Amino acid sequence: MAMSPSSPSAEGVDARGLLRLLDALETPGHGLHSLMVARHGKVIAEGWWSPYERGRVHLGYSLSKSFTSTVLGHLVGEGVISLDAPVWSYLRDLGSVPERWRRVTVRHCISMTVGHSEDAWVWRGDDEPPRSDDDGDDELLSLILEREPDGEPGEVWAYNQVGTYLVAQAIAAATGEPVSAHVRRLLLDPFGGAPAKAQRTHQGRDLGFSGLHVTTPSILALAQTWLDGGVWEGRRIVPADYAAEAPLPTTVSKVGDAGDWERGYGYSFWNQRHGYRGDGAFGQFAVVLPEHDAVVAITSETVDMASVLDLLWEHLIPAMDGTTSDPGADAELADRLAKLQHVPLGGSERRSSLTLPLTASSQLPPAFAEVTLEPSDDGHVMTLAHPDGGLVTRIGDGRWVESNWLAPGGLEVVVAASGAWRDGCFDAELRLAETPHTILVHLDPGTGSARLVWRHIPLTGPHPLKTAAHPF
Repeated sequence: MAMSPSSPSAEGVDARGLLRLLDALETPGHGLHSLMVARHGKVIAEGWWSPYERGRVHLGYSLSKSFTSTVLGHLVGEGVISLDAPVWSYLRDLGSVPERWRRVTVRHCISMTVGHSEDAWVWRGDDEPPRSDDDGDDELLSLILEREPDGEPGEVWAYNQVGTYLVAQAIAAATGEPVSAHVRRLLLDPFGGAPAKAQRTHQGRDLGFSGLHVTTPSILALAQTWLDGGVWEGRRIVPADYAAEAPLPTTVSKVGDAGDWERGYGYSFWNQRHGYRGDGAFGQFAVVLPEHDAVVAITSETVDMASVLDLLWEHLIPAMDGTTSDPGADAELADRLAKLQHVPLGGSERRSSLTLPLTASSQLPPAFAEVTLEPSDDGHVMTLAHPDGGLVTRIGDGRWVESNWLAPGGLEVVVAASGAWRDGCFDAELRLAETPHTILVHLDPGTGSARLVWRHIPLTGPHPLKTAAHPF
């Protein structure tokens, strides 16, 4: 069931503060895709910057960890998994596991206190064993076992992917279902049945720590569930003791209190100056503000995640602390939110077809050797040549136009593109609309070259089809 709407004034929030927040978030470097704010369980502000849309899924990166933690809490409450059981007891014969690994519990994994002093697996999606038709043992588990913790479990904290991956595989082993199946049944269907996707390993296993694609309303509903102590619409999702404990930072994870990444980490949630949050790379947030009975969901394309939180504290918190209400500002805010957009590139010039080689400074894999651009009735058509098949992209002139790139396994990557000729060169933005990522295109007939770079390279690497995910 979707969260019901209200107005800022009705929930004791000054809409002028939210307008100032929008002003600040639309300054360069923040790259927002969506924003939702709820107070007292009611949605008081929501908006999507075109071409991003309300019903479209969005890659959450490490925000996936908070969904995995929620599933884990539920299974702990059901007695299916124990937080204090050795995590490898669900995955291997403990006698075959190195001695220090045997002491690593499920609790250590979900709190990132496995014992590694640094991330033991900087996952990029291209460092896995080759794709295999074998449905047997998880090859990644054997690789993980080779990197034994260098510190004592529970006494060392390091942000990592290994811990949550082990939790995800323990969930699958204990229940016979992948994490995504639990996310669907336990969370997404009760939240309203929104679409979702998940990236998986070559062997088809859910990552748990990343790869979850969900809608912004689903992110907001997850935050609201935690704000309400693990309860959604009167139904308990996670037990009360887990809901109370999960946001609390472990002692070994706390390094200070100045910044929002220094205040420590709980069970896949970060402590912060106000409340706590789940977050993911490039600015994906589920912010829980118990002291204000409010939650915030954000998707974006930024590397300055700290600045986004700073702006929430600067503008949102004061808007909820005061008693001023302004119905006129409510209307102004609603109108502003309905018209949000990333301005598409546009121009009237058309040119005949051309084919250009990619420059050495381009960031796509070398197999993408050249680009062909052709005029069309509504803009342009660009084809990225590749031995496995070209990626054909419709590029709108003054508007965003969508294309679907076919990825291995029948998956698709959705691309929203706009572009135009300017000063003798063709520039375009290819927004991978279900991710935080954008490819910037610059074609220069004068130098006879094409340059394609990422605004921010995906964590799965520079090949755009590796961002594809499985619907579930």
